[in-house]
Amino acid sequence: MMIAANFYDGRSARAHAVDLVALDGLISLQGGVDKTYSARATRIAEPFEQAPTVLYFEDGARCEVVGPEAGQVLRDALGYRASRVVRMTAHTWAALIALVLLVALILATMIWGVPAASKRIAAALPSSVDRSLGETAFQALEKSGTLQETRLSDQWLAEVNAALPRVAPPGMRVRLVVRNSPKLGANAIALPDGTIVMTDQMVRFIVGRKGNFGEIEKAQLAGILAHEIGHVRMRHGARILAGSSLSAALAAALFGDFSGVATLPAVVMRLSYSREAEAEADGFAIALMQKNGIPMLPMAQLHERMERRHEDNGQKENASWVRDAGRFLTSHPGSRERAARLRAAAAQQ
Repeated sequence: MMIAANFYDGRSARAHAVDLVALDGLISLQGGVDKTYSARATRIAEPFEQAPTVLYFEDGARCEVVGPEAGQVLRDALGYRASRVVRMTAHTWAALIALVLLVALILATMIWGVPAASKRIAAALPSSVDRSLGETAFQALEKSGTLQETRLSDQWLAEVNAALPRVAPPGMRVRLVVRNSPKLGANAIALPDGTIVMTDQMVRFIVGRKGNFGEIEKAQLAGILAHEIGHVRMRHGARILAGSSLSAALAAALFGDFSGVATLPAVVMRLSYSREAEAEADGFAIALMQKNGIPMLPMAQLHERMERRHEDNGQKENASWVRDAGRFLTSHPGSRERAARLRAAAAQQ
């Protein structure tokens, strides 16, 4: 039986109308071209409803047969048998199981796969990449208006800057930058190149409007810097940037949409460390503070105060302070847990 088909030679988009005959293990084409192919060396594409039946030949050419009836005749003539996957998708229960498994795989990839891959990528990156990422992120944050010139007095800045030498590890490249940032609120972030940005709002939250730089406040400033230095040492910023890129690539691969790919400032703005990362940075900070004789109880009290401010949203006069505390808790989750960790370390100090 002859079947009408369109032949494509694989070198151009031109279609050649042919009559196809499948007989005795051979596929013969007549009309626009005269060719004969071995049926055994020919591959039939998986059939789709209302789609042409496609034959792929060993020389790179292909043939398309239009129409479900003609396609079925051709598949019967060639002894085609659908794969197990195709046969299973014909059953509703199998399709539902496949969908559940797909969703589970995507979730597992996002929850465990992406963080694990990000950790490996960050560990393999040379230090020059950290410097480039940090410098680019800082410039982007300034250009976007997220970071503005500090409004603190020179005296306050001197007190804040004096906290860094108390905790900076010898030989480690870190620098402290104080900037005003209504967008970040009371916060501190560590960039991959060792730049630690502390906001005016965070300084004011610690020392209060009167600007009391007592031993407690100085210990809290040093504790925050020690924690951020821990993020730098553990390369958590590079991990998050790598994870954001992997997540965006995964989403684009699944949905074909790159509109959700975040810019670098947006990624830094959304820095949210996992509990594991926070625990690592806290462990590093605790060891650093113990080594340098800095009390840890003030840091525990700072976390508890932020938690209380965040929860105490019924007092109108504290609205801005509540908002600032909430931003810090968003980017540094688990404050109660961290306060308890610091109190336990302080009890042993």
